[in-house]
Amino acid sequence: MVEEVDGFSVPQTPITPGTASLCSFSSSRSALNRLPRRRKRESVAVMSLKAAAALMKGRTLGDSGTGRCRKRSFMPPSFYEDDTVDFPDDLDTSFFTREGLQDELSSYADEVFETPSEAALQQLDESELTGSALDKNELQRSHLMLPLERGWRKAKDVSLVHPKVRLRQEVVSVNNHQQRGQRITVPVKKLFAREKRPYGLGMVGRLTNRTYRKRIDSFVKRQIEDMDDHRPFFTYWITFVHLLITILAVTIYGIAPVGFSQHETVDSVLRNKGVYENVKFVQQQNFWVGPSSESLIHLGAKFSPCMRQDQEIHQLIQEKRDRERESGCCVRNDRSGCLQTLQEECSSTLAVWVKWPQHPSAPYLNGTLRQHGAVCHQDPRICLEPASVSPHEWSDDITKWPVCTRYHFGNHTNLPHIDCTITGRPCCIGTKGRCEITSREYCVFMQGYFHEEATLCSQVACMDDVCGLLPFLNPEIPDQFSRLWLSLFLHAGILHCLVSVLFQMTVLRDLEKLAGWLRISIIYILSGITGNLASAIFLPYRAEVGPAGSQFGILACLFVELFQSWQILERPWRAFAKLLGISVFFFSFGLLPWIDNFAHICGFVSGFFLSFAFLPYISFGRSDMYRKRLQICVFLLVFIGLLATLAVLFYVYPVKCEWCEYLTCIPITDKFCEKYDLNAHLL
Repeated sequence: MVEEVDGFSVPQTPITPGTASLCSFSSSRSALNRLPRRRKRESVAVMSLKAAAALMKGRTLGDSGTGRCRKRSFMPPSFYEDDTVDFPDDLDTSFFTREGLQDELSSYADEVFETPSEAALQQLDESELTGSALDKNELQRSHLMLPLERGWRKAKDVSLVHPKVRLRQEVVSVNNHQQRGQRITVPVKKLFAREKRPYGLGMVGRLTNRTYRKRIDSFVKRQIEDMDDHRPFFTYWITFVHLLITILAVTIYGIAPVGFSQHETVDSVLRNKGVYENVKFVQQQNFWVGPSSESLIHLGAKFSPCMRQDQEIHQLIQEKRDRERESGCCVRNDRSGCLQTLQEECSSTLAVWVKWPQHPSAPYLNGTLRQHGAVCHQDPRICLEPASVSPHEWSDDITKWPVCTRYHFGNHTNLPHIDCTITGRPCCIGTKGRCEITSREYCVFMQGYFHEEATLCSQVACMDDVCGLLPFLNPEIPDQFSRLWLSLFLHAGILHCLVSVLFQMTVLRDLEKLAGWLRISIIYILSGITGNLASAIFLPYRAEVGPAGSQFGILACLFVELFQSWQILERPWRAFAKLLGISVFFFSFGLLPWIDNFAHICGFVSGFFLSFAFLPYISFGRSDMYRKRLQICVFLLVFIGLLATLAVLFYVYPVKCEWCEYLTCIPITDKFCEKYDLNAHLL
């Protein structure tokens, strides 16, 4: 084997353990034929102190000496190195060495050539062995020379961080191409790698090939080094909650018809007149593979009529009560059944319409005949609880009558509207509080809420049935404003939940490692609440679920981080263009049904303001530091003003936008963006 020295070929003598080579006595490393100086042996006291120091650090005494591969630059081994093999009484000093003293074992400098130290040669040797696993060190040398520590927290002393052993363990798994499934396991390991997140780069920065500038001020470097590394507790918690609630919702409420249009069901059902009729039930399909819209509203979806008193729905309920006030009991001639209807809905040949005061069964109230009634199976003269006695007599307005819980029935009352068999009771159908007096079979087919205890629609609160959760404090006024944040934990289906989990385990987890669970949870929750509030204003009759506003608030954090680190990035405009393209792609999902762009837009804007206030930042001087402190206060005030404005528009001055729905759904088919029409008979 031959090695080149100063242009001449010098034969290299093979190294035989335990044998001293004669060539080593005539080494020409420095171009002079002389013997090198022997290194002075250390005393027993020094070696004992080094051994004690190594034990105090928790390492075995021979860790640093194992696996050492020494390379020579020009000539075969020197006399000193071979001499240490020949003398058996010489102690192995690597037994007492530690990793922090690697420079003490460096080779002597050459008088003619500037040879690299042994530590540098070892690092070069490791880089040749490790390959792509040491790209992190290349990042340190080419950008900031920053020690990217491993672990969740930054080390107190950067000089004591030595990730080489762990990197070498990673190399074994990366270079072992024979193992099966290695192409899948390596990206998964990188996803959950416990590495410190570089400020301004992160996961999105790595995907878009974002890099630091080559020259950065030392003051900025020190700030980046001092940033804490956090554990993503909030990401793991919110992801677990999303998965658990989605599994429970699908298990309990089932899966609605899957598709992009409407699903129709036709069947023969027993109606009010005692005959079977063909009826049709129309249901909106769910392409997310999850529960129906009615079930999602019952679970806590964002739905404005459950959060405030909607004027249009309130007007429909009042119109229904006005018609019911003029109704009477339609009793069949054979006394086989009776039903509460208007006069035009009662057959004059097959039934008798019992209406006060025209019918002789009309009772008196304060010396005069009652003007409204009768009501099938309810009369103030036979009800014991609550009894109609002075001073708590029932009103003449039947829409204000209570539900009678105890009756006084005799063998025969001679009252036609009491002795008959009632065939219909109130049923709440749809999502707008529509009530019908109908049979139980029809109510079940229409997936409504049948009230066996009531006789009039005015005695039931259909919006309370539709909304579910906790009952309203006042049955006439919905007050479930908690839906603004409850809907953040719901999903429209299994696919919707998987998209959220993918986003949170990548982008949200990456940002939480930089900002911490408290800051990122504040941005996440407040952005979602603001987005849901805007969606409730402009799309009040659509049941929307999911953390869409929160996720776009997190997406705004990436823009803020880019702006805050603009001066230390290489080609920041290119990074901005790539991030903008990703955001536009995500905004396009808001054009699908069940997902609205208003939650996306307002969640993004609120997240943008909150990120300037809560995300950690680096300053480029004293004036820049004061400017960023001032901007924290300014953006906090702007966010509070935005939230207050949306609250006023929702509760005090409701707005009605006819064209807003075109910003949140593109009608690909005729029924793709079907409205929740208030006047529709079937919802």
